Formats: sequence, C-alpha cells, structure tokens
Amino acid sequence: MKQRSQWILLMATSSVSFMSTLDASIVNIAIPHISRELNVPMNEAEWVVSVYLVLICVLLIFFGRLSDQIGRIPIFQVGTLVFITGSLFCGLSTNLPLLLGARALQALGSSMVMATNFGIITQIFPSNQHGRALGLNSSVVQIGNIAGPGLGGLILSVVSWHWIFFINVPIGIIAFLFGHRIFPHQQIHFNKIVIDWPGYATFATMISAFFVAIYWGQAVGFHSAGVLSLFGLAIVMLAAFILIERRVQQPLIQLEIFANRGFSLGIISAMLVYMTGFFNNVIMPFYLQETLMLSSATAGLILMAVPLLNIFSAPAGGVISDHIGAERVSFYALFLFLIPELIFIFVQPTWSLAWLVFGLAVFGTANGAFQNNPMIMGNAGPEFQGIAGSIAALGRNLGMAIGLSLATSLLYSGISQRAGHHMTAYPHGHASWFVYGMHFSYLFALGLIMIAIGLLGWLLWSRKKALSLHS
Repeated sequence: MKQRSQWILLMATSSVSFMSTLDASIVNIAIPHISRELNVPMNEAEWVVSVYLVLICVLLIFFGRLSDQIGRIPIFQVGTLVFITGSLFCGLSTNLPLLLGARALQALGSSMVMATNFGIITQIFPSNQHGRALGLNSSVVQIGNIAGPGLGGLILSVVSWHWIFFINVPIGIIAFLFGHRIFPHQQIHFNKIVIDWPGYATFATMISAFFVAIYWGQAVGFHSAGVLSLFGLAIVMLAAFILIERRVQQPLIQLEIFANRGFSLGIISAMLVYMTGFFNNVIMPFYLQETLMLSSATAGLILMAVPLLNIFSAPAGGVISDHIGAERVSFYALFLFLIPELIFIFVQPTWSLAWLVFGLAVFGTANGAFQNNPMIMGNAGPEFQGIAGSIAALGRNLGMAIGLSLATSLLYSGISQRAGHHMTAYPHGHASWFVYGMHFSYLFALGLIMIAIGLLGWLLWSRKKALSLHS
C-alpha cells in the first residue's frame, strides 16, 4: 500500500475512533439539558451516558475475536455505518426510551470500531512506523475522551443538545467513503466463524453485574444486600470465565497474552489514566459553571485547554517512543500528571483562573505524551493484534465507566461529609461543600496516578535488571 494511502486510512479510522470516544464524554455536560427537555429525573437521564459505556464493554471482546476470524476492515466499516445511524436516531429522539435505544445502537457501532482500529493500523503500517501511527491515533482517541465537556459546552451555547449527536453524521459519512475507496478488499469467510459462546456469556454477565452493582450502589448504598450480591455474581462469573477460557480450543481471549508483563501493565495503567481523566469530565463542568458561575461557552473554552495541548504532545510522544520505547515515554508522562492533580486538590474559587487553565493544559500535555497504545500493541504478538486492540479498548472504556462512577461517588461522599447528611446534587448556596468534595475526589485521583507510576517503574526496573543479568 502506498504511503499516502496509509495516512489517509489513518485519518479515516482515527476520525471514527474520535467520534466514538467523544460520545462517551460529550453527553455528560448535556445531561441537565436532556433531563429538562425530556422531563425526566437527572438520575434517569444519566443512563444516556451509562448505557453507552456499559454496552461497549460488553461487546468489545466479541467483535475483537470475530475480527480475528473474518477480518478487521469489514467489521470496522459496518461499525461505522451502525454508529452513524445510531447518532442520527439519537438526535431525532423525543423521549428517553428512544434515546436509550439509539444510544445502544451507537454503542454497537462503537464497539465494532474500537475493537478493530488498532489492529487495522498495525496491519497497514510497517513495524518501524507503528509508534508514530498508533501515537497519532492514540492522540485522537484521547482528545475524543477529554474534549467532550469543552466541545459540548461550546455546542450547547449555540444550539440544542440534539446537535451533539447530529454532528457525527456528516463526519462519519466522509470517513466511511474515504475508507471504502482506499481500504484493501478483504473477503469474508463466514464458514470459519467459531465463537466461544459459554465464555462470552460469562464475560457479558460479569461486566453487566459489575456495572449494575456500581450504579445501583450509588443510589441505595454499597452495603445493600442486592448490591453485594451483584458484586459476588461478578466475581463468580470472572472465575467461571477463566476456567472456560483455559479449557476451550478457541477461547474468546487467549489468556496467555496476559503473560506478557508489558501488555498487562499497559492495560492496567491505561485504565488508571482514563479513570483519572473522567474525574475532570465529571467535576470540572460543575466547578466552572456552578461554583465559579461561568457560562457554558466560557467553561467550554477553558476545558478545551486539555485537548489543544494533547494535539501537540501526542505526536511528539509517538516519535520519541519509536526511539526510546513507549514504556519509558509513558513512565515519564505519568509524572506530569502529578502537577494538575496537586493543583486541583488545593485550588480555591478565590484563586486566579490562570491556575486552573495551567493545570488543565499540563493534564492535556501529559495525556498526549502517555504513549500507552503503542506500548500495549508493541507487546502483543502478530497473532494477538486483533484481540489486543479489543482488550486495549476494553481497558479504556472500563477506565472511563469506573472513573465516572468513582468520581461521582467520591464527589458526593465529600459533599455529604460537609453537609452532615446524604446528598446527590450540587449544594447550591454552599460552594465550600462542593470544593471540599472536589478536593476529596482529586486526592483519590492522585493516588491512581501514583499506582500507575509504581507499576510502570517496576516494569522498567525489572527489564533493566533482566538485561544486566543476560549481559
């Protein structure tokens, strides 16, 4: 394939990946608008976010395994069309059930796209360009994750929430047409499809039980017998899944892929970073609009500091990773995350807004430089590229979904501590309560980054030690 065609395909796949990731975070800032217009409570409107993330987590591994058997390109292209259709129906929805159904369709398309895009990139680019290509794709995916609140705020300041979804349609169609014209033709062999249905059933049950327990626990408390039973079911299903995968001839996930330390720790560190990123998506819009009393447009512009800096740091990180290794670049980037987390732990409404903008800008720089996807894909063998991409996307979406619930739980736990009673909404008239909950939440986020530093630091140390023993 010509080099020009490779980069056009990278743009096409990255555009769809951007939209599918953006739609996980952009809806957060529109929830109050959706709640008011559809006349539903806030906790019900929040399912517009949750159903998307949870269904992606359930479906990703299935499509990753399927793509290894029938080809990644056909699944990516079909997924793009399904995502565009789901986006159109989301924008046309006039009630919550229709919107949730359309979001489920969106999630189906997104899971097909996310399960295949990394594998397609490693398939069409030579190995010496994987770092640069995956770095650029990673930057687009990360920008989609963190640009949601800022871009959503700007859109909502001009038009209705429906356009958060409508905007995907023309971009998706253009990306599909470019890809359809240039993608190499790949014949599909349906007679070769073998799916580990018992394994998938236990996996889907595990993920579903885990997230229902989290979201139900937020409403009724995590000490509830029903919530604890669901967590127990998730653990039992995890054990059953591992047993099944070890025994079947063609497992859903080849568990031996996790024997590679670089791959496993790359997945875990990615989850931790995406969890931390979603703390910003949940907390910052409230802080800017409710505590500092800024408009949606102004808040959106401030939050755009994160993706703007990400745009510049991610390609640079990809180029550097091709020379010194993605693990080392990611390790150094994690230390940059400490600066914004410390600012967010101590910031007060009386501080200059420049401190907040600086913190968000450094967060964007660190997020772009964190070369996690090249690290994950580089540690997976050629036979694992399809499922490795799916597992990487699963780790990312698990991080976002868990980060969403963690940030919400910690924020309102801190607010409730100050209020002296249980609270699940912004404490109007008591900004100091919210600031306390915000500091409490970001202290936990700082701990997540410290864990990631420890894991990658141990990986680099163990590899250095192994090299010294062999020399």
